[in-house]
Amino acid sequence: MRNSLVLCGLVALTTAGSALAQKVPLDTVRVASGLQQPLFVTAPPGDTSRVFIVERGGDIEILKNGSLNATPFLDITSLIIQSNQEQGLLGLAFDPNYATNGFFYVNYTRAGDGATMIVRYTVSANPDLANAGSATPLLSPIAQPQANHNGGCIQFGADGYLYVGMGDGGNANDTGAGHTAGIGNAQDGTKLLGKILRLDVNNPPTYVPASNPYVSDPNVADEIWAFGVRNPWRFSFDRTTGDMYIGDVGQGAREEVSFEPAGFPGGANYGWRCMEGFNCTGLSGCTCNAPNLTLPIRDYGHTGGNCSVTGGYVYRGSTLCGFQGTYFYADYCSAKIWSFKYTGGSVTEFTDRTAELAPGGGLSITSVSSFGEDAAGELYICDLSGGEVFKVIPSTTLVDCNLNGIQDACDISSGTSLDTNADGIPDECQCPTPPVVYCTGKVNSQFCSPAIAFTGVPKFGGTLPFDITASQMINNKFGLLFYGSQPNGVSFQGGHLCVKLPITRTSVLNSGGSSSGTDCTGTYSYDFGALINGGSDPALIPGASVYAQYWARDPQDSFTTSLTDAVGFTICN
Repeated sequence: MRNSLVLCGLVALTTAGSALAQKVPLDTVRVASGLQQPLFVTAPPGDTSRVFIVERGGDIEILKNGSLNATPFLDITSLIIQSNQEQGLLGLAFDPNYATNGFFYVNYTRAGDGATMIVRYTVSANPDLANAGSATPLLSPIAQPQANHNGGCIQFGADGYLYVGMGDGGNANDTGAGHTAGIGNAQDGTKLLGKILRLDVNNPPTYVPASNPYVSDPNVADEIWAFGVRNPWRFSFDRTTGDMYIGDVGQGAREEVSFEPAGFPGGANYGWRCMEGFNCTGLSGCTCNAPNLTLPIRDYGHTGGNCSVTGGYVYRGSTLCGFQGTYFYADYCSAKIWSFKYTGGSVTEFTDRTAELAPGGGLSITSVSSFGEDAAGELYICDLSGGEVFKVIPSTTLVDCNLNGIQDACDISSGTSLDTNADGIPDECQCPTPPVVYCTGKVNSQFCSPAIAFTGVPKFGGTLPFDITASQMINNKFGLLFYGSQPNGVSFQGGHLCVKLPITRTSVLNSGGSSSGTDCTGTYSYDFGALINGGSDPALIPGASVYAQYWARDPQDSFTTSLTDAVGFTICN
C-alpha cells in the first residue's frame, strides 16, 4: 500500500466499548548527567522553560532551556543526614500559586537524628535562586526510629492540599523501635508513621484541613489522611482527573500500586502490616482482606531482580501519541518499566516498556529512583546511580513493520512516510497495531495474581511465533486458552470473564513447578501465530480482532478456577 502513514488515531480494537488510540513507539533521551543521586524531577505550574531536579544530598538543580545552571536553586546539604540510602532530601513540591507567592516545600531527613522535616521556602528576587533563609517548618520534626522507610514524597492534590507520604519507621514487619506492640506504626492512629498526611498550607499552624477524616477522632492524629502504607516512596495525582496513584514499597514478597479516586473523603486503610500487596502476612494489626481495607489495583513479585516499586505518573502531555491516561511506573532494583490504564475499576493495556525505553547509544537506565513531570505534563525518569535524567519521547527509529527483515522507511514520531529511493513516491509504512493487556485477573488460592503476556506479532502469513503466555498459575494443573471476537468484563466464578461469548477453547499444558500443585510456578504458553496460519479457524483472518484469556484448575479455590487478565489484538497482514 502506497502513501500509508502511521497516524495518531483510533483503531478498531476496543475494550469494554472504548476505543484504544494507536500508540507511537517510545524512546528516551538523556537531558542531564553528572548529577549526584537525582531522585525527583518537577516544575512550577506554567513554567515551561525549566525543570527542577532534586539531588539526595541536599541540592535542587535547575535544568533551564536544556542546560544545567551553574548554581543550585537551593543548597541545604548542611541540614541533611544521608547515612542510609533512604535518607536525604527526598521530596519537592511547588505551591499551586507559586507564580504569585513564590512558595515551595521540601521533605528531608534532618542531620543529627534523621527526623522527617516538612519545610516551606520562598524564592528570592532571582527566580533561579531560592531564599535559603526563608525556611518555615510546617510540622514538628517527625521522629524516625530507624534510618529506612522514610517515605519522602510530597505532592499537591487537585484539592489544593499538600499530601505527605510517611514510611512505617523501618525494621521488618513494622516492628521498629517505638512501635506499638501487636499493631505496628502503620495501624496506630496516634503515630504519623506508615500514613499519608494531608495539610492545608493556607491555614495557620497546625495546617490541618477541617475536612480531614479524623479531626473529630481523639484516637487518631488530625493530620492523617490514610492508614496502612509501608513506604509510599512515590505517589502522584492525575493532573486531568485528580485521581491518586500510590507506589508502596513492599517487604520480602510483593510490590504494589494503589489507587484513590478524585473526591475521595479520606480514611482509606491500605492494609500494611497484615497485607503485603494481595498477600496475607499473618501479622496482627488488621484483618487480611477485611472489607475496610483498600486493596491495590496491581501488585508484582520479587522475581527477575524486582525488589522496590517506584511509583510514577499518568501521562497527560501532548507528544506521546496514544498514551493519554496511561500510568507509568518501575522497579528500582530491576530497572523494569511498565505501563497500564486504570478505568472502570479494571487495569487494562498492561505493557512492559523496559526495552522500548532503553536509551541506547551506550547509555542505560540502571536504578529508577523516580519519574517526574514538567509543566507541560511530559514525562522524565531519574537514574539514581547513573546520575542522569532522561525524558520520554516519541521514537524516530525505523522499524520492521511487516517482519520481512527490512526496516521500513517511516518516521514513526511524525507519521511521515519517507521517499528513500528518491522516486517521488513515499515508501510503504504499514505497522501492525500492538496487542494490549486488559481486564483484571483473579487472585488464586495461593494469593498469586495470574497474568497474561505476549511476544511477537499476530501476523497472517507470518513464520515467526506469536506466543500468548500465562504465569503465576497453580503448578501442574490442566488449563485452557479461550478466545473470541469481542471483549468483556463480567463477573465469572469469583473473577472476570474477559472475553464475550461465543468463545473457542484450546487446551494447554502447565509446564512449571514441582509435582505438588501448591505453588505459583505454573506457566502456560500457546503459539497463537501457528493457529492463525494453520487454517483451522476461518475467522482468524487479517483485520480480525481477537481477545484471549487463560483458565486453569485451582483445587483450593471455591470455584476450583484460576483466571488471568486478557490480551486483545488485531491480526495484521
